[in-house]
Amino acid sequence: MPEIDRLMEGLESGLINPFSMTVLLFLAALLSAEVTVRVARVPRIVSLVVAGAAIGWLRSVSATASLMPLPRSLLEVLALVLIFEVGQRVPLSWLRRNPWLLVTSLAESALTFAGVLSILVLTFRIPMVQSVFVGVICMASSPIVVMCVSKDLAARGQIAERALLLSTLSSVYAVLGMQFLLSGYLAANHAELEGAVQPLVQLLGSFVLGILAAGVLRLYVFLTDARGAVLTIGIVCFCLLLYAAAPPLGISPVLSSLFFGLMIRATDRTHRLLAHQTSEAGVMLSVGYFVLLGASFRWMGTAMTVVIAMAISVLRIGAKVLANSLLARPAALQPGRGALVGLALAPLSSLALILAASLSQHAGLEQASDLASMVILMMAVSGPLLTEWALRRAKESTRQSE
Repeated sequence: MPEIDRLMEGLESGLINPFSMTVLLFLAALLSAEVTVRVARVPRIVSLVVAGAAIGWLRSVSATASLMPLPRSLLEVLALVLIFEVGQRVPLSWLRRNPWLLVTSLAESALTFAGVLSILVLTFRIPMVQSVFVGVICMASSPIVVMCVSKDLAARGQIAERALLLSTLSSVYAVLGMQFLLSGYLAANHAELEGAVQPLVQLLGSFVLGILAAGVLRLYVFLTDARGAVLTIGIVCFCLLLYAAAPPLGISPVLSSLFFGLMIRATDRTHRLLAHQTSEAGVMLSVGYFVLLGASFRWMGTAMTVVIAMAISVLRIGAKVLANSLLARPAALQPGRGALVGLALAPLSSLALILAASLSQHAGLEQASDLASMVILMMAVSGPLLTEWALRRAKESTRQSE
């Protein structure tokens, strides 16, 4: 009947809208992730990323699912909040007590870069310019994933702490290296020679902005006595301000957020600001981050791209394991446990994805962006598995598997 048809059309148009699709897809992702954790006993992070990737695939093949908005800015802001938390946890004073950790970090990143560059240029005949950019991205590891896996396992010990420290340092190298390479690439094409000093400007500017943000946050907490979820919301607001203020100043929001957390760690003697890490709001942000991360991956690429990305992934992990094993004894660790640190450095996530996305905005670097994105996808799924295995193998997990 015409009346019933009109009623059904009205219900369909009212129920199928961007808001309802976002809620339904997120609910489906959470449900499937939890079922996967309980049935397959995989890390929760992996199940959330895979569930998010399923959302991304649905958005590419279904007009209804594509109604769900997927603003990259939301993923980047969530990443800044988690990078802030990483900064709170990283023990930089450890580098002063054990300088070989810095040597290990530099060697691991350099070996990874050289290995990826060599296999791309010599084996797969990828142009040198493209290969250099992929190599810089592959230097990085994800401190966010290392931190979240450690929290899920309640891991305590040298492997977890070293993995977090080394992954953070490698991410800093990757951000600065990418800025340096992009500045050189643009200078070669557009004679923008002043861009050569941009990495130093980014580092100094991010440090200053991080100090300012830390000072204002401490004042906010002093005036409001914020705790728990209220504190987490305040930190999110500060990260939003960093996200808005840093790019117009030519400063990296990622480095600013990292320095923000480092300054809080250095000045928060009572550890009061660490409370947001275990609040329900903090957990909710982490869940949303990993679902959005999975949904942000592009479902495209040739068979050759997949093969090359697999080769890069294996070589990248091997380079990190080798460097940490060889330099383990000078850094006061057994070689076998050094290898576990290298395995724990396998994950890649949003920071690398942001760097890869920045390449796609420049003509001539599309191949590098596609290759890096495929490697990131593989490491976002397999990396947390390797990190959890390494921490359990090191007997640093204090929480039993579910």
